Amino acid sequence: MPLLRKIQLLMLLALACVPPAYAKGELSSKQARKLVATMPGVAFKSSTVHVGGIRSIDAGTAQANVEIATAFRLEKDDNGKWRVADFRTGQDRWERIDFIHRLLKVEESESVCNRENGDRPSANLSNRRARCLLAELLGVTLPSDAVRIKDISSISLPFGAKSSALVDAVVTAEVQFTRADKGAWRVSGIRTGARNWVDPQTIFDGLNGEKILAARAELNALAKALEELRAQRGSYVDSKSEAVLVDVLSPRYLKNVIRLDPWHHPYLYEGTLTNFTLRSIGADGHENTADDIVIGGPTRSSVN
Repeated sequence: MPLLRKIQLLMLLALACVPPAYAKGELSSKQARKLVATMPGVAFKSSTVHVGGIRSIDAGTAQANVEIATAFRLEKDDNGKWRVADFRTGQDRWERIDFIHRLLKVEESESVCNRENGDRPSANLSNRRARCLLAELLGVTLPSDAVRIKDISSISLPFGAKSSALVDAVVTAEVQFTRADKGAWRVSGIRTGARNWVDPQTIFDGLNGEKILAARAELNALAKALEELRAQRGSYVDSKSEAVLVDVLSPRYLKNVIRLDPWHHPYLYEGTLTNFTLRSIGADGHENTADDIVIGGPTRSSVN
């Protein structure tokens, strides 16, 4: 056989021995870290995510234990009891826990973590109490290294008037990665402690739905307060500032101060003596786009 023909035959045999395409795309720790940091609904810095050993389940599925350094906001009620209110999902981005509870149909009950000294709630947020509350939220049974507290500090506005504390913590989660037909990986599931697997994309989509309902309810509350003001004074608030609006309405016409929408963007207001427009700029954070939520007045109830 001619030498050239032998070389061609050897090359064909070598190519035939190359494994399928999915074998070339094994998930690396660096890829996994980036995927976790950019899951739907979050924008963590890659440096806050640590990926342990990656376990291959099959050709298209992998799992890993992942540590995420983030922060939680805890707030104290009038009885001195603490609860987890928000957690940080990125730079200047927060997610409300009550939205997640509502979406997953989780009933909030009184936490045993508030009773460190017999039956009497303690007003101070200790490291032990914060760890207990976070473990309870994440379904982690203590003692466990799955929840570690790094720092606790007091905070105030913009979150509200209630006493609050910022808890920097490291939490451990199991993460599942799935490869699509074209070889691209994505985070298809995440779970903490004894919780069930959840798909981040499903949670993200569901949370947006809950936020839309909440934004509409808050805009309706503002509109109702405006109509009550107009019924008594004969006009709306003539301003282009939502801050001015709330200052005029509170507390006589508006019991709770409403300034930020569920995406933590300021509500927008533009009003004259005879009409008004209230707006949430929605998830994208830009005005006059398709996801804006708008209520104008006079409202139908005031006309009837």
